[in-house]
Amino acid sequence: MADTVQVRYIYPPNLEGGANPVPTRRVVVNMAGVSDGTGETRVTKVRLTDLMKHDGSTPTRTAIERIQGNIQGMTLVLYWDRSPAAQFKLLGPGSYNLDFTFGGGITDYGEEGDRTGDIMLTSWFADSGDTYDIALTVRLK
Repeated sequence: MADTVQVRYIYPPNLEGGANPVPTRRVVVNMAGVSDGTGETRVTKVRLTDLMKHDGSTPTRTAIERIQGNIQGMTLVLYWDRSPAAQFKLLGPGSYNLDFTFGGGITDYGEEGDRTGDIMLTSWFADSGDTYDIALTVRLK
């Protein structure tokens, strides 16, 4: 079997299953999962090529402005797809309402061509029945 996972864009609306229909400065993405005990490894959750910045260009970097949600049982590692991978947050079991907007957010300083800059997730210590449901507010750069 495999973990049951879902990625859903809350903002902008109607982004499901395709490229961003309208230019925007930020996206809010909800990521949820229920583990069967196998966990997730290097799973792309936010693909930059599916998004469009406010000026119509494709983003190459992002800044994390908020992380909200709940994690039960497992630990999540969030990182940018860079060479080497750039971890930006380690989240253990608990509830989160983290606001990083003061100071500009947690910024990816990677360069274009240094892999994709996509936002990826790995779960550690996942047991059957462990869950996560988190939302990221991501500013496109």
